Amino acid sequence: MIRIETVESNAQLREFVRFPLQIYSTNSPWVPPIWKEEMKRLDHERGVFFQHSNACLFLARNGKNKPVGRIAAIRFNRHLDVHDDGVGFFGFFECIDDTAVSSALFTAAEQWLRDQGLTRMRGPASFTINDEIGLLIENFEDPPTLLTTWNPPYYRRLVEAAGLAKVEDLLARGMPVEEIDPEFVNRLSRVASRNNRITVRQADMSRLEEEIDILVKVYAEAWSENWGAVPISRTEFVKLVSELKPFLLPECTLIAEYDGEPAGISVAIPDINVAVKACGGHLGPLGLIRFMLAKRRIDTIRGVVGGVLKPFQNKGVESALSCKTLNTIRQGRFRHIEFSWMLESNTRIHRVIDNLNTPITKRWRVYERTL
Repeated sequence: MIRIETVESNAQLREFVRFPLQIYSTNSPWVPPIWKEEMKRLDHERGVFFQHSNACLFLARNGKNKPVGRIAAIRFNRHLDVHDDGVGFFGFFECIDDTAVSSALFTAAEQWLRDQGLTRMRGPASFTINDEIGLLIENFEDPPTLLTTWNPPYYRRLVEAAGLAKVEDLLARGMPVEEIDPEFVNRLSRVASRNNRITVRQADMSRLEEEIDILVKVYAEAWSENWGAVPISRTEFVKLVSELKPFLLPECTLIAEYDGEPAGISVAIPDINVAVKACGGHLGPLGLIRFMLAKRRIDTIRGVVGGVLKPFQNKGVESALSCKTLNTIRQGRFRHIEFSWMLESNTRIHRVIDNLNTPITKRWRVYERTL
């Protein structure tokens, strides 16, 4: 007997948040969230997402009343405002290896989305394309980097058994830092130097409020035509930056200007998942000590964001940002770089990365089905 219940109480929310511990052993590559922040994020009263959109959380229980799965059905209003395509999302999917359980969870999510007047279900996205998104389908050996996902291989079978099919793949490409070709970086430098109207500077952490306005503007405009793109709100960007600020490297948080006007951005962040896993998602006194000790072992940096506004594309801005970023990383302490994630359909960015001879290292899949 599988029973699906809607999460309504704090006790149920705590079970929902902590359920992944039943799926993932301490030896798995999975990295837990910061538990306190995850409780806040999923709370209708405190979560930033619920200020503009809605979601319903479901728990599956077996005959012994033990949780055996979870899922969220998500109405992301900003996606609907931008795309007007009737798409709702599912996310936060975790489940034992049992299609009866996963089928019951998907049925509950589908019904909630139908009741919202939506006509298609897409995911996993927790909550949006600007958060954790995609089901890992290739490379289950390596741990997930910051803000990317890891799941057991059998999840793909459960999702596809529910009638969901590929709509887009997201790719990671990575390489050892020592293998970055100096001649390629030199070519970038030569291209950038042909246009003396371009300058690249570090983000000024002392006036972060102003810098965030630039980051939000570029992020919204540079990716506006990408598949599924939805601008991130300033409130959500501020929250993300405030959480990551202790780990942001000014030398890897870059703003390109063209005649003094913001033209592009590039952000690479150390993979703090190493430290989060070490502390088990707990930042109490003991957890914080474990976090700080593990932080010294971080040797991977993730290229998270890179984009140039349309009026300034193909004028050397991309080369200037790439050159500065790669030179900084080559001269630093990091041993590996991962560029992630990138849309499989974004051939423009893949042509750039191809010049580095950087292989695809991970693949996440976004699924969809008609309701």
